Amino acid sequence: MKMFLVLQLLLASANALVASPSSKTYDATYTATVSGIPADAARIKVWIPLPKTRSLQRISDLRVDSPYKWQRGHDREFNNDFLYATIDRPASGDLVVPISFRVTRSDAVLAAVPPAKATRAELQRGLQADRLVTLSPRIRKMADEITAGKQGTMEQAHAIYLYVLNNMTYDKTKPGYGKGDTERACDIKAGNCTDFHSLFMSLARAKGIPARFVIGFPLTAKENLTTGYHCWAEFYVEGKGWVPVDPSEASKSSDANVRTAFFGNLDSDRLEFTIGRDLKLNPRTSEALNYFIYPRAETAGAEVGLPAIKLQWHEVDSSRASE
Repeated sequence: MKMFLVLQLLLASANALVASPSSKTYDATYTATVSGIPADAARIKVWIPLPKTRSLQRISDLRVDSPYKWQRGHDREFNNDFLYATIDRPASGDLVVPISFRVTRSDAVLAAVPPAKATRAELQRGLQADRLVTLSPRIRKMADEITAGKQGTMEQAHAIYLYVLNNMTYDKTKPGYGKGDTERACDIKAGNCTDFHSLFMSLARAKGIPARFVIGFPLTAKENLTTGYHCWAEFYVEGKGWVPVDPSEASKSSDANVRTAFFGNLDSDRLEFTIGRDLKLNPRTSEALNYFIYPRAETAGAEVGLPAIKLQWHEVDSSRASE
């Protein structure tokens, strides 16, 4: 994702946020593809994630272009929405499902975010380990060392952010990246956004700071098309709410203001899809999903096919956004 001037203006100095949030509206199409459906599959079950209205974005005009009968599913633990279908005698080859919608997305500006209250269940979940977002003795020791002398949630979270930013390298050349494996991140100190933010969440949780994973898309490619996701993390501050961080994106810049601004601030050129790790959907998949941005297809209780995603979009003129 390229760096935007709005992020450079979010700070008048490292300690004085002065900008006000702005917003953008996009018309977008998310295309979920599962390739390689076997010819002998008598029945497949399919789950597809959906974007939804949350604090920083509003989703409208959602339409599914598919001949199959889709049900709307809901994940109670993380409050995600998704589509679900059981397809008898599916055609072999590729299953392609385009989903179009309009999204209005606002910047997250730390100094201007209105207070929001999390539920007890959300906070408890934000402190639990996941299969790959671990709370091992090594992580607990690191968290204590990184936050030594720091007081309060915000200071401790900022120290953890700086550690991840300054010690992780964005690198998709080494095998195993992208799973969001905290222990791997500690071992090789490299990976993609998933790995950066898994490490942040583990360290935050180890200090009793609720943290959660957010995944979606960057809306920055010049051709307005991407086949890859982007993710970030959020931690909870009493009296403030869920505060976003993106050390992965910050690591791509040498600009000190940009590297500072991604603590607590996000640009509007991104789209949020789902929250959480180890997701247990209802209807259930055969196993909890590590994260949920790709479609999932199963037959006879086992995953089938190869999932792929694509997002196309164009910005809507602000004078026409309400049409």
